[in-house]
Amino acid sequence: MKQKGRSFISIALVLTVLVIPAAGARAAIVNSLRGFDRDEPGWSGSVDGSYGASGGNTQESTFMGSARLQWKGASHIGRLIGSGKRTTNNGTETARSTLVHLRHNYLVNNRWATVAFLQLQENPFQRLDSRFLAGLGGRWQAVKGKSTLIYLGATYMFEKEQIQDEEGFEKAQRLSSFASLELELREGVFVDLLGFYQPKFADVADWRAYGEIRLEVELIGSLSLFTGYSLQYDSKPPIGVKETDWTTKTGFLMKF
Repeated sequence: MKQKGRSFISIALVLTVLVIPAAGARAAIVNSLRGFDRDEPGWSGSVDGSYGASGGNTQESTFMGSARLQWKGASHIGRLIGSGKRTTNNGTETARSTLVHLRHNYLVNNRWATVAFLQLQENPFQRLDSRFLAGLGGRWQAVKGKSTLIYLGATYMFEKEQIQDEEGFEKAQRLSSFASLELELREGVFVDLLGFYQPKFADVADWRAYGEIRLEVELIGSLSLFTGYSLQYDSKPPIGVKETDWTTKTGFLMKF
């Protein structure tokens, strides 16, 4: 799927994504399994961007974008992910968030790998001034077929948050477990399902969950079209913040 040539439309897409204001995904949970070359050693990655608008009684615009970079060696894989989202309504900013995620995997064998990650996030419209995460655990490749790929994993996760208008930091320790399924329906057409569950060790009634479904269709060269839906639930959000958030998006993805 990698090709040396770059079409004019692919180059234009990259430039468009790079100038999107940084403003990131709402969720503290990020899909770190997609957007990379699984087989080729060395550097790989992807960029994607999407835009939505409405008119009439409400003039609303939403920009979303992300970039992913990977270095793959014989046994070590390093990944850096950044994402952003910004929404304006009649010229007034109504939503904004950013996320940066750094991950390392050590490949123990063909099935098992370690997982270590650091993450920093902010979302002022959910009263989240900052959220720092650090995790360590493992990942198991349960199925690797011609058209099917399934991962299961779990990590210990340390969490440190600063909430707007509250003094000090909130700290917690959680289990972060996930399941991932990728299906190739036919050549160049992929369906991606991902789910996370993150209960707090000291209070299992305090938990977060995240689900995502995504359809990706390869178009030309390294360029793909994608559409997706994600849902996030927080059983004990800050005061004044709703428990559930959902997002739909459609855009373009370019791999390199």
